[in-house]
Amino acid sequence: MAEETRRVPMFLSGPTTATAVLLPMRLYVGWFWLKMGLDKLHGGWLSPDNRFIVDEINQIQSPNFVADAFFAAARENVVLSQWLVTGMLLLFGALMIVGGVARVAGVAIALMSLIWWACSGYPWAAWPVPMALMALTLAVAAAGRYLGLDAILKARMVKVPLF
Repeated sequence: MAEETRRVPMFLSGPTTATAVLLPMRLYVGWFWLKMGLDKLHGGWLSPDNRFIVDEINQIQSPNFVADAFFAAARENVVLSQWLVTGMLLLFGALMIVGGVARVAGVAIALMSLIWWACSGYPWAAWPVPMALMALTLAVAAAGRYLGLDAILKARMVKVPLF
C-alpha cells in the first residue's frame, strides 16, 4: 500500500535527494567538457592530415618532466592522440551530463584537468584546478544518482559497478 500512495518516483527520493544540490554543477562540468570536445570535432581534429595537437604542444612552453612525457608520446602518435583527446572530451562530458557512471566520469575529468594543468606549467589562475575539484566532488558524491542515468539503473536493480 505504501508503494501505491508514493507520488515521487523511487529514484528521486530517499538518501539521494542530497545530491540534488550537485545537479547544476554536474550539468556545468559535463557541458564544459562536451563543448570542448565539440569544438575540437568541428575544428577538424579527427582528420588524419591535420596536426593540431602538435601546434598546441608548440605553443606551450612547459619546463616540467610531466609535459615532456605526454608531449613526446603525442608527437609520435599524432592521429591517435587527437582521436583520444577528442573522444575522451566528448565521452566524459556526455556521461556527466546524463549522469551515467558519474563516478568514473568525475575521476576521469579530474585526471584530465590535472594533466592539463601540469602540462601547461602549473598556472594557478587557470581553470583546470577548480574543474578538477568540482569533478572529484561529483565523483565522491555519486552525483548521477539524482535525475541521472545512474539513478534510473539503480532503481531498476541493474548491477553497474561503481555506483
